[in-house]
Amino acid sequence: MIEQEIAHLERIVPRWTNEGSCSVLGQAYWRKRVVDLARYPELTPIQHASVQRMLECVNTAV
Repeated sequence: MIEQEIAHLERIVPRWTNEGSCSVLGQAYWRKRVVDLARYPELTPIQHASVQRMLECVNTAV
């Protein structure tokens, strides 16, 4: 389940940050999804690194 969520967000977050305000869902929604995922204690170091990169994307998107 975690792998699927990471894969989904890795596809969506970069697309959303490029589209900016054109996205149907806002920055708060995507940030919450990534933050919720980052709280999983079972993340491997590689998964954690992926989640951190996505978090940087949603935190810096305008």
